[in-house]
Amino acid sequence: MELEAMNTTSTYIGDTLFIVESVTADRARETATDKVKRLILGNLDEMLKKAS
Repeated sequence: MELEAMNTTSTYIGDTLFIVESVTADRARETATDKVKRLILGNLDEMLKKAS
């Protein structure tokens, strides 16, 4: 799998520095938005049970 250029973003929230590195695969079949949505919805039942 070949990777395109890497993008790095950093931001502070309070006293914590968050650094996110992202790369794009040339053979990716879903967008980052689609992947995050799938991960959230896939764990929705578990999250709702913990919130009850």
